Amino acid sequence: MGTQGREVIVRLLVAFAVGVWLQGAAPVFGDETEQKAEEIAEKVEKKAERTEKAEGKQDLVKDEVKVTTDAQGEPVVEQLGEASFYGKGFHGKETASGETFNQHDLTAAHPTLPLGTEATVTNLETGKTVDVEINDRGPDVKGRDIDLSKAAAKKIGLTKDGAAPVKIEAKVPGQEEEKTAATDDDKEKK
Repeated sequence: MGTQGREVIVRLLVAFAVGVWLQGAAPVFGDETEQKAEEIAEKVEKKAERTEKAEGKQDLVKDEVKVTTDAQGEPVVEQLGEASFYGKGFHGKETASGETFNQHDLTAAHPTLPLGTEATVTNLETGKTVDVEINDRGPDVKGRDIDLSKAAAKKIGLTKDGAAPVKIEAKVPGQEEEKTAATDDDKEKK
């Protein structure tokens, strides 16, 4: 075998080794994401336990928090709880994320999910779903786990009764979103 043949084989072996190394590195990211999901779920569960006690007659579903995976195998924080929606008096006011609240946007307030988190909310009575962004803290009503904008509430049929049992499926924020959430958490502490 000539020098050129050996060079081709060495290049192929190096390319193969790099590919194997990159595949081995991928689960590390997955483990970090899984750990982050567990940490978020723990915070959500602690808050849900405190609000469950305050629900009384308003307890529409037994609150539950767990980490599941989506169709792509990414971890998702899943919460069963009660949802309500913002009153129109909040329209135009500043949210915890610094955005101006718009009741016509698909947004929500949650007490513990990182700001900027994307979540799917399913009304367990109607089966309808809506995708929202968590951009505020709340709800302030005892026994509620998430406050939806009027537009989001309307999409899942929540506006008639004012409250409904829901399933919240929150995607674990990426590293860039995490930096924003950390900054927002620092603002809240001040």
